[in-house]
Amino acid sequence: MFKQLSQLGKNFTDELAKGLTDELNEGQELFDKNSDLPVEIQAKLRKFEKYEQKYPLLLNAYKAEKAKLEKVVVLQKIICENTPVSSLDDLDSLTSFFQNTNLKVEMLNGEVKRLTSEKNEKQVEIEALNAKLSGSQGSGDADRSVEAVEGHSSEFQHRLEEQEKVNESLRRELETKDKELERTTADLASSKKNIGESVTIRAELETAKAKLTDSEQMFINKEKAHLEITSELDSVRRLLEQKTMELSQAVSKLDSNRSTESGVSKGASKTKNKKRKGKNNAYRVEHQQEVTNDERERGTPAEIRQLTDLQQEFDALQVKYDVSLNDLDTSRQELQSLKETNAGIEELRNEKEDYHKQLQDTKEQLKFKKEELDNNKEILKSVGNELVSAKDQLKKLDSGDKVKVDALKSELESIQQKHSENNQSYEIKQNELVEKVSSLEAEMATLTEEIQKLGAALDVSQKEYEELSSKLKKSENTNAKLRRENESLTEGVREVPALRKSESNLRSSLLQKEKTIVYLEQQVKEYSAKEAQTNKLLRESKAESTKLTAKVDQLTKLNEEMTNEVKKSEQSMEKFIKNNGSLSEKLEVLNEKYETLKNVKSVSHEQVGVIRRQCDELNIKLKEANKRIGFLEDELEESVLASHEKTKELTSIRRVIAEGQSNEELKIQKLENSLAAALEDKERLESDFALQTTMLKQRTQELKQTNETLKLHYQELQSKEKSYVTEIAKLKSSKEEVQKASSAGSGKAHELERSLLEMRNTLSSSEKKLRELEVANGNFKELNSDLTQKLDRISKNYKQISNQLAAAKEKSASRRPSRSNSVLSIPDQNTNDTSRRASYSDDRGKQSQSDTNDKIAYIKNVLLGFLEHKEQREMLLPVVSTLLQLDSSDEKRLLVSIR
Repeated sequence: MFKQLSQLGKNFTDELAKGLTDELNEGQELFDKNSDLPVEIQAKLRKFEKYEQKYPLLLNAYKAEKAKLEKVVVLQKIICENTPVSSLDDLDSLTSFFQNTNLKVEMLNGEVKRLTSEKNEKQVEIEALNAKLSGSQGSGDADRSVEAVEGHSSEFQHRLEEQEKVNESLRRELETKDKELERTTADLASSKKNIGESVTIRAELETAKAKLTDSEQMFINKEKAHLEITSELDSVRRLLEQKTMELSQAVSKLDSNRSTESGVSKGASKTKNKKRKGKNNAYRVEHQQEVTNDERERGTPAEIRQLTDLQQEFDALQVKYDVSLNDLDTSRQELQSLKETNAGIEELRNEKEDYHKQLQDTKEQLKFKKEELDNNKEILKSVGNELVSAKDQLKKLDSGDKVKVDALKSELESIQQKHSENNQSYEIKQNELVEKVSSLEAEMATLTEEIQKLGAALDVSQKEYEELSSKLKKSENTNAKLRRENESLTEGVREVPALRKSESNLRSSLLQKEKTIVYLEQQVKEYSAKEAQTNKLLRESKAESTKLTAKVDQLTKLNEEMTNEVKKSEQSMEKFIKNNGSLSEKLEVLNEKYETLKNVKSVSHEQVGVIRRQCDELNIKLKEANKRIGFLEDELEESVLASHEKTKELTSIRRVIAEGQSNEELKIQKLENSLAAALEDKERLESDFALQTTMLKQRTQELKQTNETLKLHYQELQSKEKSYVTEIAKLKSSKEEVQKASSAGSGKAHELERSLLEMRNTLSSSEKKLRELEVANGNFKELNSDLTQKLDRISKNYKQISNQLAAAKEKSASRRPSRSNSVLSIPDQNTNDTSRRASYSDDRGKQSQSDTNDKIAYIKNVLLGFLEHKEQREMLLPVVSTLLQLDSSDEKRLLVSIR
């Protein structure tokens, strides 16, 4: 039984221990998944948690940088197509490109000026020839020569006009290219910034890679540790199995021993009954069996202890195995995340390689464009050289024509003189003229031959010109492509309507603010008028209070006099009462004497008469005393009534004084409220003025910039006008010579005049715009000065109001009586105070509503301006933060949400 109980106790303790271990394991699993892990593994898991937090941030940064790099690639393509820059490192070539373009423009401008000056000179000469030929009605051969010269000049003019058109187109193209280059420089700067950011991202990616390699090594170490733990677990399981086998064998042996022991005990009992001789042998056998049983019993608990120890070790190893399994799962998850990050890094590398390839392609395209530009430069140089040679040839032809024309002029003058002087020798001179005409015809033939040669040269030049025009068309096509790309870029950057909207919004806000300023000035005037009225009322109330105080002083004096009289009458009453008491005592004494005298009959009648007389006198004195007492009582009652009336008057006066003081306090409170409202209005006006000044400063800066650009444009137009004026003068001089000879020349002159008129109109319009801008600038300055004056006035009014309020507060504090607490306890006054407070609270509510409405309108305007105008957000952000009481984090959130 004892053995069975011990086994039951052991089983019960084992079950309790198992239950406790299970509960502890469950609690630990609920409390913390990683608490069973060692400290080093927990620290590494925390590091991986940090990486998990950083990974989405890195992904977002990578996406942003990818978008920026795409923009940079687009910019590089545009730069490579339009400029000789092959990469971001070749920024110095941009400056040389700009310098070359400027040199080209200057060369073209110089050539245009030369051509126009030559054209003007020739037109002057043609006009002079026309004027001289108009006077002469001579030969038609001279007219023919002049017509030929005019035709030659008209052809030259056509060429000049075509060259001017080409030059203008080249100028436009150069201007567009300059603009595109400016944009590309800005884009290059932004791309440089993006590249710097991408370099930082690359460094971060490299650090992430290093961390990934470390984590991979950690994972490998964890796997090794896991394998070691699994091998240990397997060995422990084998040991457990062996021990369980040994236990089962030991248990079977115990069972067999127990069965043998039971058989031996039965045999011993039989032998005791039959034979007593074999007692010693049986005792020995039993003793040996008991020893063996004790040894076996001693051996079994040792084995059980070993088994329990092995079970505990097995449980601990099982826990470690579970922990390592969890670690394996977490490490596998981390490996998967790391693999994903590796995939992302590989994608980044691929994208980097793609960007590298794109950069190389763009560099090659830039080199190709550079070569094309160099070819175009060489073509332009050849065109310029050809133009110079053509000019030289034309000058030579013009000099030959001039000599011939001079000869013709001299001959015509001699013919006119001979014709006027000698009509008789007309025939002789006519023959001479015929001879001269024949010579002129020969000269004309030579001239026509030269003209034909010039025509052939012109055909050659025209062919060259056509070739050049085809090349120019090609360049124009390339320019058109570039323009299209530029237009595609500038479609998203059309801020002109936004600026106009901002202008209109600014004007509307200016108008609103002017209205608010006018409204505030009116309010200030009203407040000043109210203040004057309140000052008058204060003066009147002060005068009334002084009068009332004087009356109160008089009444207090009267009251004191009355109280003194009452005291005197009371003293006299007390004296009379004392006298009355003494008289009553005397009466009592006399009555006693009278009674004694009655009792004593021996008193004579004379004594009785005397006594009667004395009694009568005493009665008369008593009556007089009673009359005096009644009179004094009446006087006392009258004085008491008068004192009550005076106290009532005093209470009414105190009520009036308290009411005046409460009215004064209410007025002071109203003035304080109005002052607070004026202060708020002043702060609001100051903030509005600060906003307006910032807006006006920005506007003035913009206007200054536009004014400077317009001035530059105006200077350019003036220079052009001067050049055109010189051209017009030359054209007029040439026109006067060739007016009657050629209708085509006159038409061209008209066209030139029209173009000049158009240029003058454009100049006048630009001047008008400049004047309008100057007027607008002046208006803005006047507005600014008006606003400053208004603010100064408001500040002065505010100072005056604050000084007046301070003075009123000091006066009210000095004249505030101490009796206000006792007077305020009267119920009538309480009712008046409650009614006044209700009316004041209503007025205060109305004022607060109007103030809140004004504040809401102001906040609305500020917020609308902040949301509508992107450029002014940095200026308006501190105002918005002060209005809405935003922190730095709130400001960042607001900016991020708007973007």
